[in-house]
Amino acid sequence: MRILALALLLSLGGSPAHAAYSGLTLIPTADSLAPGEVCLDYQIDGPYPVASGPDVALLNTQFGLGNRAEVGMDFHFTQDAPTGALFNGKLLLRPVEAGLGLALGAFNAGEHLSPTSYAAATLDQDRLRLHAGAFRTADETQGLAGFDYALNDRLQLWAEHIAGDENASAVSLAYQFHPHWGISFAWQHPNHSPADDTYSLHLGCVWGGG
Repeated sequence: MRILALALLLSLGGSPAHAAYSGLTLIPTADSLAPGEVCLDYQIDGPYPVASGPDVALLNTQFGLGNRAEVGMDFHFTQDAPTGALFNGKLLLRPVEAGLGLALGAFNAGEHLSPTSYAAATLDQDRLRLHAGAFRTADETQGLAGFDYALNDRLQLWAEHIAGDENASAVSLAYQFHPHWGISFAWQHPNHSPADDTYSLHLGCVWGGG
């Protein structure tokens, strides 16, 4: 199994509230779970260097629908969270296997939150994959970009950036220690310099499908 499975298995969110599409730590990609696949990902975020307990705790769930869609519901266990559950969905317009993958989606849909929509493109260059796209909220559009690189059959390096003062860049290492289990750790640096660096740790599993 190519280590690309980590980007699907750890379909993660590094922002304080984030329904977990398939992607890297912060950004979505033009990937999707296979039909009938289920992903569970436990996420904790906190200050970096790690000197105290986490500030954010989430259980992210994702389900593959058909060949070109996925939906998810994520549960926010953080104290004083604005909503207890977040919803997301993604539709593939063109699979990555066709050359340039394209996807549209929405996330962060909750009781007290308006969803954010996005477009994402992924170009697969074997061990190196390139990603670009944009988020769209009611107020603004923010660009995003990143890459993932397979260092070997189990270890992957991710780097990514989202434009805007309230967003961040991230560098992650992801390790797949079993075909169905993986872990990733990200260092996140905010674009607005007075803000503190943070980490995001994910432990995920995926099963089912064909």
